Amino acid sequence: MASATIADRPRLWRSMLLFTALVCCSIVLCMHEKLIVFSHAEDQEQVTAEGTEPMMRRRLSDDVNHDMDLEHVLHLATRTAEDTFTEDPSPFRVLFIVTTLSEYDKGTRGTVNGADRLKDLVLPLLVDGVESMVHRGWSVDVYLICGFEELKESRRQMIQDALPTGVGLEVWDDAIPYYYVKKFNQQLKRPDQTIEFAPHGLSRQHRFVVRDKLMEYDFYVAFEDDIRVTADHVVNFLEMSTQIDRMRRAAEHSPDGKARVEDALEDSRTVRGKSMDKARVGNDLVQDPMTADELRRLWPGFIRAEVVDNRGEQPHQLLEGSPPALDNFKWKQFVPASMDYEQSFGTIDPNVCCDLDSPRTPPNPTKDDLVLWETDISATGVRHYPGEIGWAATMPVEDKADVGSYWSGEGNAYNDPSFKRPRRVDALLGQQAGWMATRSQVLYFHEHACPGGFLPHFDGKDWYSDSLQTRNGAVEFWSGGFQLFGRCRLNRILSLD
Repeated sequence: MASATIADRPRLWRSMLLFTALVCCSIVLCMHEKLIVFSHAEDQEQVTAEGTEPMMRRRLSDDVNHDMDLEHVLHLATRTAEDTFTEDPSPFRVLFIVTTLSEYDKGTRGTVNGADRLKDLVLPLLVDGVESMVHRGWSVDVYLICGFEELKESRRQMIQDALPTGVGLEVWDDAIPYYYVKKFNQQLKRPDQTIEFAPHGLSRQHRFVVRDKLMEYDFYVAFEDDIRVTADHVVNFLEMSTQIDRMRRAAEHSPDGKARVEDALEDSRTVRGKSMDKARVGNDLVQDPMTADELRRLWPGFIRAEVVDNRGEQPHQLLEGSPPALDNFKWKQFVPASMDYEQSFGTIDPNVCCDLDSPRTPPNPTKDDLVLWETDISATGVRHYPGEIGWAATMPVEDKADVGSYWSGEGNAYNDPSFKRPRRVDALLGQQAGWMATRSQVLYFHEHACPGGFLPHFDGKDWYSDSLQTRNGAVEFWSGGFQLFGRCRLNRILSLD
């Protein structure tokens, strides 16, 4: 290894090929049939249209130094019960927010019309996640945002009875906002336009809850209703966030303002790749130094997957054909699965993500029952980051926001010179169906990273004077995809160490 260099393509490609196994190297969140994996941020100035003055943002907190906040919150989340006898006994306070559109399934997306979604899908996932947090000694409250008209008292009691003792429950039913449909120029779409429901705006409503309760909790978890989020995922997120923040502070105190990979391999390349779009860097960064601003843009991300449910009378569509789609995945010819890695290091344990007592989750899933959700190898990269961050996979990000990584397609790997790194491609963006953050991270979103803010009020030119117009984004914009990893310019990474 002492003689290895960055020019050693086999080593780089082994890292690239590990992506098929990254779900086992990163903590994975599982849903009813969906799962998730992990990822931090930048103190970037308010971004405004060219030639305009920066808008004054409504501040939600005093202008204090949050440098050590992540260290403190991580300590609260991971300390033992014995620690509370010698230090502040205040528990780690978590607000667990779930947004659900329908109480009963409507027969779409493979569901059975009239099936009890709340009882059979939402509640088992919610209870599983909350119990894992309470067992760690955390103080947890649940906030349920419902798109249906009314949650009857008996149904509310069903939820309360299923939650651990001491867990608070608040419900906002009939939460779908109203709006006027407008044209791109903000004029009403029709002369006789009347007010109507904005179902896509339901995913925005959790932001009002977070703003209202911002000073009451240490940590916020906000996801769609079919996502499994446990205490382990929170701890993993906090650990990665803290590792990134330590490197950010190290870069700020470095003479040249950069953090470096220790014992980095010799870079013998004489020619470096150039950007193929609006990114400021090429697609061949491996162990390059990073500035504090670049490190602020790193964020522990999530990647979703599905548990293939083959319990029906007919085989799952991904298992049909010869060969089945699962055995003939896209790019297999160029980036085959790494069986060497699986034999040497093992692979994902499906029980970590998906061993859930729920009518909607297949029992005893195997690793081969899991598939990635809304992304593939062509949209990903890999990079060795400074400090404890280490090797990580990178997810798609806006070209102008990219801080750089070694793209899987670098060097015409897909045998198509015109193929560019995917950026805002819906099928490859890897929507993560939610987000989690500490209070200071939420404040960072709102006051620095996100043009127009992350919390209400959503007004002004950044929102085209109406945040419910679809040009601001549909469900995925608000639930943690297009805004945070588009408009707010955060770069998701997934640990490979």
